[in-house]
Amino acid sequence: MKTAILLLLTIISLQSHAQQRYQIGAYIPVDFPDKSIMPKMSVNSGFGIVGAYSPIYGSPFFIELKGSWGTYSSRTIQQTYEFGNGSQTTTDVAYTSLMNKYLLGFKYMIGQDFRAVRGFITPQIGVSTFKSRIVIGDPQDVDDCQRLDAETTQRFSGFVYGGEVGAEVSLDRIFTKIASENQHKIMLSANFLGGFNHFKYVNVRYMEDAVQGTHVGHDGNSINASFINVSTNEIHEHQVAELYHSALRMWGFNVGYTLNF
Repeated sequence: MKTAILLLLTIISLQSHAQQRYQIGAYIPVDFPDKSIMPKMSVNSGFGIVGAYSPIYGSPFFIELKGSWGTYSSRTIQQTYEFGNGSQTTTDVAYTSLMNKYLLGFKYMIGQDFRAVRGFITPQIGVSTFKSRIVIGDPQDVDDCQRLDAETTQRFSGFVYGGEVGAEVSLDRIFTKIASENQHKIMLSANFLGGFNHFKYVNVRYMEDAVQGTHVGHDGNSINASFINVSTNEIHEHQVAELYHSALRMWGFNVGYTLNF
């Protein structure tokens, strides 16, 4: 009789854990570019949120949505611009380059939910966006040249694919005083991200500190801004950043927290 009661309680306990069909959480992503593919890209890090749902009761499969927002370059530098008559002006230019990811994953949990450590593997597809914001300060030589474009934004989005392999560590099993049916977990994972096509992005770390003349390119590799000569009302352009083109290939890791219910 005691054995039967114990078995019944065990089954009920397992069923209560199996009823956890939702996951929500937050995490810190860090992505490292493959330098052989993306030599002009830097490490991207930021903040992300995740939500997952198991459509079949008791199934180890989850449909997962992840969004992350990161920064791979942020800097303010002095730029000197030279005009057709040989005069120059200097101004501060602030650069902020962002990389965002929006991923749909099909997550498969490995092992039983009541274990302290449970693995997972997640194939993913989605969209990644590169965005750079360039803010040009007021030129120091206010008598000769003024900016017409105080802010320039470059954006590029493309489809990506990838995968994630990791583990969820139950805080309830480690810290028994917060026991609450195995709901609180630390997530640790490694990930890969690739692009279906080439991507375009800006990275101020690889800009040369040179005087920028009025000879600019319009071949899709230059980001230009317009200035006006106050004395002559002549409008001209200067290159304020360089646009890089490459395939997308990055490796990274994620550390986060999930609430399971």
